[in-house]
Amino acid sequence: MLDIVHNSGDDIVGSLRGVSIRFADKTILKDVNLRLIKGQLHMLNGPSGCGKTTLLRALNRLNDCFDQHDMSGSICLKLSGEQVDVSQLAHKFLPLLRRKVGMVFQTPNLLPGSIIENLLLPLKVVAGLNAALGLARCEKVLVQVMLWGEVKDRLNADAASLSGGQQQRLCLARALVLEPEILLLDEPTASLDPENTEVIEQLLESLKQQYTMVMVSHCPAQTKRLADKVFKLDRQQVFTC
Repeated sequence: MLDIVHNSGDDIVGSLRGVSIRFADKTILKDVNLRLIKGQLHMLNGPSGCGKTTLLRALNRLNDCFDQHDMSGSICLKLSGEQVDVSQLAHKFLPLLRRKVGMVFQTPNLLPGSIIENLLLPLKVVAGLNAALGLARCEKVLVQVMLWGEVKDRLNADAASLSGGQQQRLCLARALVLEPEILLLDEPTASLDPENTEVIEQLLESLKQQYTMVMVSHCPAQTKRLADKVFKLDRQQVFTC
């Protein structure tokens, strides 16, 4: 990777300085400054359209996928023990960045194919693992997301046959199977019923010890239950609560 900067503290794994983001002639975020702390779940709150998802996508450069996108400022993340200015990374390094900074979307985005293929394909394409190592890692993450007991006897079934909550846990497993260091979660329970929401929340609580997380939520009660730190977005800026 490029643009390694000096370490700013063992517990700080992310630092945004003066980040402004525009799409065409519309400013979405202006002069954002915040820090991410290792092992904490950081919640992004604010009204619809205030830039929560845009800020989330900036952390692994997914905004680059959209036309007329422009970002200024710096985003430094601690990855593989080094502080890296991801805002300056060349495009050839973005797949590695997105492996290290995984993302789970609001609606489950399954790959075509079976349950196990949803995990093995990223491992083959991105990580280059052979079948034996890949299957072992798949079992590990399915246990981790509390899905193994529900699918171990039907791994070759169509992933679309899973319930909505199971699909979202499979998508989380797909992010974890690539061994990320930071997890981005864009309203991961928004499309789920209360029972499945509770399962996902318990899962996220259990993952705090292993991953630094940044999550978007519209639910004040969910924020109160899960968040270690809350960032409120309002009028293009971010405030720490």
